[in-house]
Amino acid sequence: MQYNELLSQFKLLSGILKQPDHTELDERLAHLTKLIDKEIPDTLKKNAPPNYYELYMDFKSNYEQFRNFVLYDRLIGKNVVALGGGFSSGKSSFLNALDGENALPTSIDPSTAVPTFIVNGEKHESFGINIFNARVHIGLRDIRAISHGFGEIRDEDGNVTAEPVTLGHVIQSVFLASPKQIYANLAFVDTPGFSKPDSDTYSAKTDEYISRAQLDSSSFIMLFVQADAGTLKDEDIRFVNSLRKDIPKLFIVSKADVKSDRELADIVEHIKSLLTMSGIAYVNVLTFSCQKPDGYDAAAIRAILSEWDETGAVPKFARNFKKLFIDCRAYYEREIEEERQWLERLNTSLTKMETEDAETLKPLRALVKEIQDSILKLRGVYEELKKLKDEFFLEMKRVCDQIGVYMPEPSEVDMVDEVPDPLELLRAHKKAQGIGTNPETLKRLKEVFQGVTPALDRTAGGSAHREALVRLILEHCRVDAANIRINDAAHRAETHEAAIKKL
Repeated sequence: MQYNELLSQFKLLSGILKQPDHTELDERLAHLTKLIDKEIPDTLKKNAPPNYYELYMDFKSNYEQFRNFVLYDRLIGKNVVALGGGFSSGKSSFLNALDGENALPTSIDPSTAVPTFIVNGEKHESFGINIFNARVHIGLRDIRAISHGFGEIRDEDGNVTAEPVTLGHVIQSVFLASPKQIYANLAFVDTPGFSKPDSDTYSAKTDEYISRAQLDSSSFIMLFVQADAGTLKDEDIRFVNSLRKDIPKLFIVSKADVKSDRELADIVEHIKSLLTMSGIAYVNVLTFSCQKPDGYDAAAIRAILSEWDETGAVPKFARNFKKLFIDCRAYYEREIEEERQWLERLNTSLTKMETEDAETLKPLRALVKEIQDSILKLRGVYEELKKLKDEFFLEMKRVCDQIGVYMPEPSEVDMVDEVPDPLELLRAHKKAQGIGTNPETLKRLKEVFQGVTPALDRTAGGSAHREALVRLILEHCRVDAANIRINDAAHRAETHEAAIKKL
């Protein structure tokens, strides 16, 4: 019996280590991987920005999510709902309760945790992407073996003579399709728990940079807080504050059955208060227990998921990729300008000291040469970065064209989330100029617009407004989403502005 079990487990190992077929898509991904793993680090390593490591880790993890999107076609056209939270915060249990299959292992060792996606499907299927970017079949039981380990051998007395081996390091992502996941346009991803580097559960896979990148690549975020923890910790607040502001965030107080209704109400109110004081926007703070999957705030959670399910999918990969290039470019522009100013001051000083002998001026001239060399090097990196950016987005477009997805390089206008509210600007102007509001005008406006529901309830500018506008257009017009250009007017304005400056 033990022999047959070990044989089946090593067959699993053989299947997991499968090499990919060499297709054009594999070659495209290999090119992108080379750009990320070698060419970008080699270009930036000598003059890297201070926050380069964080930017690069976010970039690399975002690419891993993009690769999943490319290699698993069922993710195309779906909004990803990322489940975040500390280790053992109830994320996997929530997905099991949602799916009803108990397919995900709970109490996973964080060092072997694997991002796991659950999508809607006509039948139960499970696949994995291994370290060779090959798609491999994985049974539901195999998922537990990958996370918990296999190959354990015991002697006749039941003593362990060989410890189990885990396979989390050879599987990059796991995908489950299930008819019990009823949200056709959503893909749930169970991300590894984030922990501090000095915690007992820390490992490379639970590094907060990786967790942040996985959450920032999603369309919606669900963040889990254990009821028995009482509230959010300071490090949780800092982590959530570091996530992208434009992604809707729903907070779930998990394991609600361990607290009384009164205690739960206090916990929810305290979390809401903390989030508000910390300037963190949230959809809601709701309670859930996998012991009572239809109790507590389960109905409200499902209502929000249904609303998200009806939202048009807008992949955010291109935007996230562009962030590294924009931030690095801004750093080099600042450095070049600072060096240029120093050079200008030195040259001015040298001009004023022309009467001095050559030996006295020698150190200053050497410093001028040093700064000139520094500027040349910075400009060289700056130009190389521009070429890498163009090459990266061209190759990414080719990959997306091959799988039938429209994902162009975003303009810098698209990257702006914090657009000033015109109404707030008007109020500030009125206050500064001492202009009052005519009560009669206000009364008339209220009468005219009484009972009118706004078609858009998002602040103008930024991706949330753009997504809502695209959804509104698609609901009322027969048009391909790929042909909708929300920011074309802004793009033309930039062009005109540049032309005017040249006059």
